[in-house]
Formats: sequence, structure tokens, C-alpha cells
Amino acid sequence: MNSEEADRIKAFYKSWEPTYDRGNPGFLKLLDERDARLKSLLSGLPVALARCRVLDLGCGYGSLLDLFHQQGVPADGLFGIDLLPNRIETARMRYPNFTFKEANAEDIDFPDKWFDIVTVFTVFSSILDRGMAENVARSIVRVLASGGIIVWYDMRYPNPWNRNIRPMTKHRIRELFPSFELQLKSLTLLPPLARHLGHRTDSIYPLLATVPILRSHYLGLLRSTM
Repeated sequence: MNSEEADRIKAFYKSWEPTYDRGNPGFLKLLDERDARLKSLLSGLPVALARCRVLDLGCGYGSLLDLFHQQGVPADGLFGIDLLPNRIETARMRYPNFTFKEANAEDIDFPDKWFDIVTVFTVFSSILDRGMAENVARSIVRVLASGGIIVWYDMRYPNPWNRNIRPMTKHRIRELFPSFELQLKSLTLLPPLARHLGHRTDSIYPLLATVPILRSHYLGLLRSTM
């Protein structure tokens, strides 16, 4: 495992808590848009969510797993791992019936082929070291059941103001998951733009979000072709 890269990621996210976003209309709008698209994706899956096990890598405070719970995944089928102990502690308090572990995703301590769904939301863009990214990808493939899916959400553009992240283009995703079919669509109005919409958010956000070049992330599914 790459402990140096893991320590860099931990230090960055320990110092980075975007409190200015929590009440920002544009930021809340992009989250609503993302979650609505995710719910639509989940409703179209050929599996019964009530019988699924879900693993969220980089689970933060557990809110994504709660969305899966609301869509029908039982509490005992929801698992999250994160590098930051304070986030795991908070997640456990918020969602005591889910399972959370402080862990490095290079070495996922779960059985082979155990999860029906693995979610990776803004995970790989945070990993600058290629070796670590490849290790995490291999771990995901190992714990993913036959016919399982990866639910992906990550940025496709670089952020010139943040050197701690890198864009996840389709080319880079294919390099990490060569045996998977990418079913991804662009989503999310550029966050710096969305945050400045203010009271005009509800009317302007949908219009700007129709312009492909202004959509900063990919959301969708990775399906194994093996």
C-alpha cells in the first residue's frame, strides 16, 4: 500500500471542509440534480435493491449510503470505508445500523465477490499516485460480485485552483477498469459557476446545465464485460 499517498489524502481532506457550500443554493441544486439522476439509475437496475450489499468507498459521513437505504437497500447491506477516522465516527453516530470501517481502499477487508454494488464518488480524482489508483481499482474488482456494478461519480475536468485532485477522463477510467463497459453521462454544472447563481439558481441552473461543456462530472455505471 502507498502510505505516503494515503497520508497526503488524509491531510488534505482533514484541512478541507467546504463550510461555505452547506447553504449555497447553487451547490444544493447540483446535489439535488445528482441524487435525482442516481435514483433514476437505481430504479432501472436489473437487481432487487432489497437483496443487495452496497460498499461506498470514501463514504465520508454516510449520506450516500442513506440514499441507498431510502431506495430499498436494508441497513445490514450497507457498508462504508473512509481514510479519515473523524468521518467514520460521525457516520457511525448518524447511521448506527450501517457498517463503517476506517480503512485504505487499496486493501478492502471484505470477502471476494461479496458486493453487488460498489460506489466511488469523487474518489479517484483525489488519488494522484498511479500505483495507488491501480491498487484501489483491483480491490474494487476483487470484492465485486459477478454481474455487480460500480456506480461512478467524479470530475472530468481539472481544477486549476486545487492541485490535490486530477480529472478522471473516460480514457483514465478505462485504463483502471479495462474489462468494464462505461455507461457514463456528463452532469453537474461547474461548481464555481453554480455557487454564484444566488437567488437565480432555480431559473438559471437548468438552462446552463443543458450546455455539455459546462457539465463538470461524469455519473453512471461501470459494468463488467467478463
